[in-house]
Amino acid sequence: MMSKVYAGALALGVLVAILSAFVSIPSVALILLVLGGVAAIGNNAEDNTRVFLVALVLAVGAHSLDVVPVVGSDLSTIFSGIGAVAIGSSLVAVALSLYATLKTRLLG
Repeated sequence: MMSKVYAGALALGVLVAILSAFVSIPSVALILLVLGGVAAIGNNAEDNTRVFLVALVLAVGAHSLDVVPVVGSDLSTIFSGIGAVAIGSSLVAVALSLYATLKTRLLG
């Protein structure tokens, strides 16, 4: 059941990222970060590694799409939004990893 919630949060995050290219959404960055964070709760270590890579690539490269004629700015907005979802996921993944490490080291 919860895996569907995590998958739904990710799907909703991607949908909001796409919509944000065409419609003004108040606090869209916060919405994308939170949805990414919710999606990350169900991730395993391998999933988190992929999310870290996606976050890095999109943080560095999404704005490069601005040079594409006609649709470049829309693509840039969409992939920047998806990058925000990935960054939200990455932040939660790091926090959960730190929590697990501290719990293991402190409680033995």
